[in-house]
Amino acid sequence: MDRASRRRADRIASDIRINGLREGLPIAEVIDLILAATPGTHPLEAHRWAKGWSRPELSARIDLAYVHDGLRPPTISDAELCRWEHGQRRPSDERIDYLCRVYATRPDRLGFGRDYSGAMVSHLEQAGVADLFPHTGLESKSDLVSRLRAARQQITMFGLTRNFYGSDEMLPLFTARSREIPVRIFIMDPHCASRRDRYRLEPAEAAMEDPARYEREVLRPLAQAAARDAGDLKIYLYDFPCSFAIERVDDSVRVMLYGHGKRGTDGPILTFDKGVDGGTPYWSYFVGQLEWMQRLADADETPEPWRSKGITISEYSA
Repeated sequence: MDRASRRRADRIASDIRINGLREGLPIAEVIDLILAATPGTHPLEAHRWAKGWSRPELSARIDLAYVHDGLRPPTISDAELCRWEHGQRRPSDERIDYLCRVYATRPDRLGFGRDYSGAMVSHLEQAGVADLFPHTGLESKSDLVSRLRAARQQITMFGLTRNFYGSDEMLPLFTARSREIPVRIFIMDPHCASRRDRYRLEPAEAAMEDPARYEREVLRPLAQAAARDAGDLKIYLYDFPCSFAIERVDDSVRVMLYGHGKRGTDGPILTFDKGVDGGTPYWSYFVGQLEWMQRLADADETPEPWRSKGITISEYSA
């Protein structure tokens, strides 16, 4: 992020903090709003912005925490705090501990490590569960955007409609990443019967029941961007029912569940990491689903038994 972008992000964060004060928002929500509105911002810097502190004030508060413990204050410089906040250097475990005290939070919320509180750590580690979100919100979207920006190998997205893929925020991100790595997006055909059946189970206000509108607002912008930018971005349409969305970014897989009588964004989101042993059974299951779809998409003719069942996956072009 260049200097002008950082100044702009600082101003945005200040406006969010002030609005949060007026509306009485919890500090955690203000931080999530800042992270969502300023992509690329480190959580550590977002915490300071949400508090309205300067770096000298943060340094002084850390010193006071040390003094309270009967220790010599470190008097951390602005330059060192800047390196921490921009991800150029990781604080020591001791410094992270004091940062958590000053901000009254956990290391994972500051961008250092994961949250294992209240969990069966060994079981979750074996399953490869890296993160959980109760539903689609600012925090889960910020997590996805961060993963997409950091992708170095591949991006594969599969879902029901995923309307926000064609948004002003996501579309440039997909096209930018496709210049460096393969990006594949699988979306349900808006004209197929399976999509209409799925939306019978969702609240009326959640449905985009006009296929032409969906194609105009989501599919066509994606396909046009793919053609215009000449990157490795491909959009596929499928015609079978689904009960979850899958988003693979390198060796991490996010899975969102679809429920009856619920909107697609209401479902919980689980993130699985590949791990060190070539993939946990959970990770392998969902990666296998994506690989199955890619095989059908690449085949000259849908193989059996799927052809007899009327299943098709085809590349979309505007």
